[in-house]
Formats: sequence, C-alpha cells, structure tokens
Amino acid sequence: MATVVACVFLYAFWMLNAVENAESDPDIVLEKIVPVPSLDAELLAKTRDKTRRDRLQRDTEPLRHLLGKSIDVGPSVAAALQIPADMVPVEDLREDIDEWRHRWLWYEGRLTQLSGPHKGHPIDGYSIYEAVLELPDGNSVMTAYSVKPKDELKVGDWARIEGYYFKLRDLTYPSKLDKVPMLVGRTIERDFEDWPKITELDPAMFAGMDDSSYWPTDLPAHTVEEDQTEILWHLGAYVRDTADERTLAQWRKVEPLSTAEPYDRLKDGKVGRGEPMRIFGTLIRRSTIAAPANPANIKFWTAAWLQVHSFGGHLIPIWVPKKVDELPMQAQLEVRGFYYRWFVYDGKSERYKVPLFVAADLDLFELDTNETMKDIGLWLGGIITILLLVIFWSQRRTAKSAMQHSRHMDERRRKRREQGLQAATDGGTSD
Repeated sequence: MATVVACVFLYAFWMLNAVENAESDPDIVLEKIVPVPSLDAELLAKTRDKTRRDRLQRDTEPLRHLLGKSIDVGPSVAAALQIPADMVPVEDLREDIDEWRHRWLWYEGRLTQLSGPHKGHPIDGYSIYEAVLELPDGNSVMTAYSVKPKDELKVGDWARIEGYYFKLRDLTYPSKLDKVPMLVGRTIERDFEDWPKITELDPAMFAGMDDSSYWPTDLPAHTVEEDQTEILWHLGAYVRDTADERTLAQWRKVEPLSTAEPYDRLKDGKVGRGEPMRIFGTLIRRSTIAAPANPANIKFWTAAWLQVHSFGGHLIPIWVPKKVDELPMQAQLEVRGFYYRWFVYDGKSERYKVPLFVAADLDLFELDTNETMKDIGLWLGGIITILLLVIFWSQRRTAKSAMQHSRHMDERRRKRREQGLQAATDGGTSD
C-alpha cells in the first residue's frame, strides 16, 4: 500500500511539473480575459419608451453612444457579453424591459425593411443603417447598425442581427408596427436555411483543402474565429449530430494520439479529414466565441488547448461546436475528436505544427472502474494472500523453533538436576 501511495504522489508531482514547464507561449497557456465595452449608464438613462410618443423618438444621444460602443463587438466579445444561445421571446422583452435592456441579443428572420445610410454616426467614416426583421413567430425586431454587410441584402432575404437591446419603438412608415424591440449593433449578416442532420461526411467538401503551409498568413494559423467556412460547419455539424452513435467501449478501440505512429500517419497524409482519434491531455486554455450565421445552426464555438504529455508535451487545439465553460483549468480530459487540419503556433523558442481536431464535447478522463478495480482487487488479493502465507509460515517456524528451544532448555535443566543429585549421592557414600 505504501508503494501504491508513493506512485500516486510521484505521478501527481510529474503531471504538475509537466504543466508548469509546458513548452508553449504564455499567451496560449493562460486563459484570456476578453474586455467588453463600458457603457455610460447616466447617458443611457435618458432612453424613454413608456409612451407611444417616446417610442416614436430615436433618443439620439443614447443611440449614438451604443453605435460607438458596438462597433468593435465581434464573436469573442459577444460571447463575453453572454449572448444567449437562443432568441429571447419578444414578449419577454416587452414585459420586462429593464431586465433585458442593454443585454447583447440576436435574432434571425426575413428582412421586411432596409434603410440608410443616414448621417449622425458618432465615429467619422461610418453611417447609420436600419433594418426590420420578421421573425418565424410573426413578431418583428428592428436594428440600427454601422457597417454595411459584405453580402448585398434586399427585402425578403433571410438575415441575422445582433446588438444591445436599446428600447421599444413604434413605426408608422412604410408599415405600422407597435412596441418593436430595437437592437443596436455592428452590422447585419446574411443567414442561411438550416441544414438537416449531418450523419455522413461529404468527401467532396474537403477536396482540394491544402493546409501544409507554415506561414502565419495562410490557413494553418487561422483561429476558430477566422476559419468560419462551410468546411468547418460541415465537420462541426457531423461530430455534433453523430455524437451518440459511438459508445465509450467503441471509442476505447479508436487509436489515441499518444505515440510517434499516429503523428507519422498524420504527417504522411494517411489520416483522412474527419477520421476519429482520441486525445488524452490537460486542459490549459479555453475560450468561447459566438458563432456567426451558419447553415449548421451552430451557436457557439469553444477553442481549447490540451497539453498531451504522451505526445512530447505539445499543445493540441480542439474546437467544439458549442459553449463549454464549466470545466476547470488543468482538468484531465479524454477528447473524442475528429481530425480537421494542421495548425501552426509559435512557442517560446520555435514554431510548432500540430494536428487540429473537432470534437462534440470536452470529456473528463474517467477510468473504467469495473475493470480497473477488478485488476486492482486481484493484485491486492494476491499480494495479501502471499503476505498472509509468509506471516503464517514465519509464525509457525518461530513457534516450532521456540518449542525446540524450550525442550532443549528443559532437557538441559533435567540433566543438571540429575547431575546434581548424582554428585550429592556420591558425596554421601564417601563419608
């Protein structure tokens, strides 16, 4: 038992030491804190929307303030602002305005109105645009934004908006709308019709994909925020939609990324895109972004870094198509991932090229307790049995030796008494 306990402590010490001496850039090891815009509560308190007259007004000063603050809100900042995973029902925004006011929200629907550019933006070089969406439930939401979308949008297109919940508005032209929630954001995006469940990978999707370059301006250095393409959406939807098809026992038969052999196969191009592989490691960093509009209906991406001790201590990136924020740092994970492409990052002394995987979740490493405890029980049972046999044999041998010694001493005492009596008898006879 002392040996077992000593081994556990040695292993724990080795693991902690390995984490502390990770050959990686400190910027990667430490979990980043994403700064969020600081809003002027005193200025925003001038917002009015209790009466129809209030709702017909734009409240120019608070609107300009939110337009200026939202201009730099991208997916990472939106996630830090705790953008909800689902659209908040419009009725909730109407009934509890103060609870939701100035929260960063999102909606998708059919464009019914577009206007702009208008003057009055607080930042030079930008204009104010406005749009109204009709949601699938028949309600409407409007938005004011600063950046003209990349894709040309027109009335009737499906679009997505994000922004701070500003106020309720009433509109009279070109159509009459009452108590419409208004968001103030950065831009508006074209949205997509949702794909059905992806249960099989399409090889044509990966055809011609080249990620062999080491240069940071090319694909291998792209972060999850920069790599929002149809290829990634397809693989992300596949790993999410097929997550329940493999049991843990089946996954345990999948090759782990733990030796030189899988790395050689990856390097030689013998591992196909989407091929499953297990990755055992320590969670070093985790960050989440709000996903842009996509046909896979992925709302969030979590980018995690695992230090794989059996793979030279290298950091392996894992991208998960959902929000994963409950795991503590340095948790021991067994990730069931699918190979996506190569990834390049700069460490303290050199540049590393490592495989990048997409996984449905970040799973804690759990021992197969039944088999493990059975093995431990057999070993401990055998050791205890041997120890008992040794103790029993030793005790029996000691008892036998003590008995022989006691008999020997009794025999010696008996002989001495006989010799003493004999001497006494001989002395009396002489007299």
